[in-house]
Amino acid sequence: MTVESDNFKAPKFARILVPTDFSQNAQEALQFAVLLASQLGAKITLLHAIEWQTDAKMLGALEFISELNKEAEARAARRLEKLARATVPADLLEETILRFGQPHLQIVEVANELHIDLILISSQGRTGLRGVLLGCTAARTVRHASCPVLTVHPITDPKPLRSAAPGPGPIINRILVPVVFSDECASSLRFATTLARMMHAQLLLLHVVLPLPRNYTRHFAGVQECDAQLKTDAEQNLKELAATVPKDVKTRVLVRQAIPYRGIIDAARQSRCDLIVLPTRGLKGLEHYMLGSTAEKVVRHASCPVLTFNRYLTAQRIRRSRIPKPT
Repeated sequence: MTVESDNFKAPKFARILVPTDFSQNAQEALQFAVLLASQLGAKITLLHAIEWQTDAKMLGALEFISELNKEAEARAARRLEKLARATVPADLLEETILRFGQPHLQIVEVANELHIDLILISSQGRTGLRGVLLGCTAARTVRHASCPVLTVHPITDPKPLRSAAPGPGPIINRILVPVVFSDECASSLRFATTLARMMHAQLLLLHVVLPLPRNYTRHFAGVQECDAQLKTDAEQNLKELAATVPKDVKTRVLVRQAIPYRGIIDAARQSRCDLIVLPTRGLKGLEHYMLGSTAEKVVRHASCPVLTFNRYLTAQRIRRSRIPKPT
C-alpha cells in the first residue's frame, strides 16, 4: 500500500462552490470559504437556490404566481450581490449564481456544470435545526455530489477564524484521517496527503477498534488477550501506513476503541483537529461499516469541519497525476 500510487490522482482545489440561504450560519461558512480560498489560491462561486413559490389553491392564477417568483428572484439577486461585495474579495470571487429549484439538486447540478472542485456548505441553515437541514440539503449534497463536500458547523468559539499568524492562514493545521486496513484505503490517504501538503498541515491517522462484546465473562482472559492484540496490530499497521507518507508531511497515529463515529469524533476533539477527511461511497464490507455508514453521523456531530468525498467519482474528476511538491 503506497500513497504514491497513480491509481488516485492528486486534487486541485481551484474552484469552490458556496451555497447560501442568507442565514448567519451560511454567512459563517462563506467567511470560512474566503479564508480557505486565500490559503489554496482558489476562486469562489456563490450560489442561492430559490424554491418555486406555488400553491395548489392558486394554480389557476399562473400570472400571479409568475409575478411572485419574479419578485423573489429580484430580491434574492440583490441580496446575493450585496453579500458577495461585502464578504468576498474581488480577486477571489468568480461569479454569483441564482437558480430556481430544490437546493440540493441545484447545488449538485451547478457543481457538475462548472466542474467545481469543492462544495463548502453549512451544516445548519435558516432554521438552525441541524437534523432538518442535513436531511434536506447538506446530507443530500454529501450523498450525491461527485466532488468533495466540506461541511462547516456554526461557530461556537468566539475567536475569529483567522489564525494569529500574519496573512490569511493557515486555518487547517491538523487533519484527521480515519482508515481501515485495506488496499483501497491508499486512495483516501493519498487524497488527505495532498490536502496536508497544500495546507501545510499535519496528518493524524486514526483506526477505531470496535468495542468488546458486553457478555464475555466466560472467556474473559481470551477476549482481553485478543483485544490487546488487535490494538497492538492496529498501531503497527498505522505506523507502516504512516511510513508511506512523503517525509515532508508530518504524521501521527491514533488508535481508539469505540463505536466508529464516536471514536472519530472524540479523537478529533481530543487532538484539536481542524478537519476530518472521510470517503462516503464505493465502500465494501467492514470498510462500509466503519466509514460509509458512519459519515453522516460524523458530519452531524463533529465539532470541526468534515470533508467527505466519493473516492471513485472524485478520482474520475481529478486530472493531475502527482502530489504537488512543497514550495
